[in-house]
Amino acid sequence: MKSLLEKLFKGKEGNIFLLALLMIFLLVVLIIFCYQIDSSLANKITAMVLSNIFVGRVPSLSLGYASELSHFIIIFTNIYIETIMVMIIYPLFVLSFKGIVKVKALESFFEEVKQKKNEHKATFEKYGKFALFVFVLIPFWMTGPIVGSIIGYLIGMRHYNIIFIVFISTVLSISLWAIFLQEIMSLILGFDSQLMWIILLLLTLLLLVFRFKKVILAKIQNIFKKG
Repeated sequence: MKSLLEKLFKGKEGNIFLLALLMIFLLVVLIIFCYQIDSSLANKITAMVLSNIFVGRVPSLSLGYASELSHFIIIFTNIYIETIMVMIIYPLFVLSFKGIVKVKALESFFEEVKQKKNEHKATFEKYGKFALFVFVLIPFWMTGPIVGSIIGYLIGMRHYNIIFIVFISTVLSISLWAIFLQEIMSLILGFDSQLMWIILLLLTLLLLVFRFKKVILAKIQNIFKKG
């Protein structure tokens, strides 16, 4: 156990991982503090955090606006959570890539990212940091801060440069998404608040199915094989 901890916190990637753990601790303390003051606000923030982790940015932002949270709380919370996720998964990838630590649950994801990098190899080699910035900024499948940070490492960028570029691009991307979704949610609320919650639920279910489609398909295949 001691040897594993030494490996996790060794080097610059270890410092990034340690900072992520500190950010998680501060988030937990903040939420507990919120529960002491305003349990309703704490519930909304917690729901937004879990939504971002398990479903994604768009449902989390939408949920925040549907819950009538302030623009600042919604954007800050999502930026904070995505930064934590990058600073947890990125070091784990680096350690896995070096053969120091193996995370079985993430191996298939890491392989998909490597394939994604190979698809855009020429672009990344030609435009470097700018390509990484745009890759994180644009809202397409298998793009975003986590995938972007890993690709940054694969093309030879320095750890702190990667984290900085990914962070700036994430802030801009989330802010743009927030402005767009705020207008959409306000428009829907103008018609019917119940309709807004139905749309949000359907969106969440669709994204959950899309995210876990491999697991779902595997379960279905197993059922048919047993049958």
